[in-house]
Amino acid sequence: MSKLLTLISVLGLTVLMISCDKGIEPVEGKSAFSGKIVFKGGWLAGIKRTHLVVFKEPIRSVNDFSAANLSFVLDSIPYGTKEFSYNSSDMQFSPIFSITPGSHKYIVVAQSKTPELTLIRADWTVVGVYCESGDQSKPKAMIINTGKTTANVNITVDFNNPPPQPPM
Repeated sequence: MSKLLTLISVLGLTVLMISCDKGIEPVEGKSAFSGKIVFKGGWLAGIKRTHLVVFKEPIRSVNDFSAANLSFVLDSIPYGTKEFSYNSSDMQFSPIFSITPGSHKYIVVAQSKTPELTLIRADWTVVGVYCESGDQSKPKAMIINTGKTTANVNITVDFNNPPPQPPM
């Protein structure tokens, strides 16, 4: 009886090991996104900060502009830039803002005249939105897959034709 139990255990472990197919190994690569931001027109005077900011959900009220809804902040984009290529895995503002797999529904370029990074909605102006077919009133969701880089998250900032602003 004990030999039969041992044989069943060995067979069970063998089947389990064969069927796992690297199931417990870590995922190769980082979850990330990349793209290009193109700036058209003249930058406003007094801008101190420009960032690409990712929110889990759209900003439908001032309360949605919060740390709980914030997914990622890209390092500062230099004033006067005309074209800026980026990769989130190399350019995060802080390690606490690492992008996670899933759907992120509001990706924007935002500017502030304050020298420090704040979560006060009134301090920020949205100047570009990741959107469908150039219509900045229709934000496009970005899907981040585990261990993959989502490419072509491109945004055009047209200072002469700003997007709709989220609630203040």
